[in-house]
Amino acid sequence: MTSKWPAFITKDLGPDDDDEMMRRWEVYNREMKALIAKGGFHQDADGWWVETATGKLVGPDPEIERPDEIREGKPLKEVLPDLHEAIKRSRGRPRKKNPKAAVTLRIDPRTLDRWERSGDDWRSRMAGAIENAAP
Repeated sequence: MTSKWPAFITKDLGPDDDDEMMRRWEVYNREMKALIAKGGFHQDADGWWVETATGKLVGPDPEIERPDEIREGKPLKEVLPDLHEAIKRSRGRPRKKNPKAAVTLRIDPRTLDRWERSGDDWRSRMAGAIENAAP
């Protein structure tokens, strides 16, 4: 007797899609009621729907997140502060104590060409030359 179990899919919906979510819920609810009314299914003690003839689990009646429940939710920072800090702390490279400043410098193209042809580390050497020439 296995029938296709109705699906209630919301993962493609955004926060402003309440009307579409309600429409899908109504379709799902109507299909569930029709399937159960035909008979052949019962709900076990854990809330799972079971096909009576085969004993096969066919799925729970899902508890959807309703807008009121979502509003009552708390931020991760409040609920699990240690986890929040670990996630926040683990992003990217550690910051340097004295990072170098990115600057734009207008240089004669022939001068720049000579620096570039002098080797791969030309930027470091140019920075060193500027450092040595600094007042």
